[in-house]
Amino acid sequence: MEQAELDVRRRELRAKAIEWLRRYLPLEIAGWIGELGAAGVAYASTGSLAIAAIAATIGSSIGYYLPAYANAFRWTWPTVEARTVVGRVVLTNLLAVRSLTMEFGIAEVIDSALVRPGLIFAAPVLLDQVLLGWIVGGFLADVVFYVCTIVSYEKFNRWLARRPEPVAILEPVLP
Repeated sequence: MEQAELDVRRRELRAKAIEWLRRYLPLEIAGWIGELGAAGVAYASTGSLAIAAIAATIGSSIGYYLPAYANAFRWTWPTVEARTVVGRVVLTNLLAVRSLTMEFGIAEVIDSALVRPGLIFAAPVLLDQVLLGWIVGGFLADVVFYVCTIVSYEKFNRWLARRPEPVAILEPVLP
């Protein structure tokens, strides 16, 4: 492969990485807040790593998918035409759910049912430190989650709710 081709591939990969970060980083931050908050409350209340792992998984999902759903709804709303407002709301909700299911469905099943609870339970035991274990376990679970999610995003992109492209505002040309 020639240097020019390598440069093009690097630029394409960099653009994709920026696209993925822009789409997923705000959701990830919200998910981490939900995950660590729920795990902390559950562990402080019960002293059980197993209950904390379950609470962390639920907290992560709520923190992640609430803003994801709000975005999908917000981005879909302008594209939906219906005779009534109720019809538009129903159709927008259905399209938002379809978008989230296609983008995150498989990743979420794998993550919530298997990977995340297991890693959030095992990592504190293996590292002999609860908070560090939750962070390491959550990070490793995120790697698995995003591999699945990005594959779905790239494969089903045309069916997903998309952030509208910003409209350029042209300055008037003065004579």
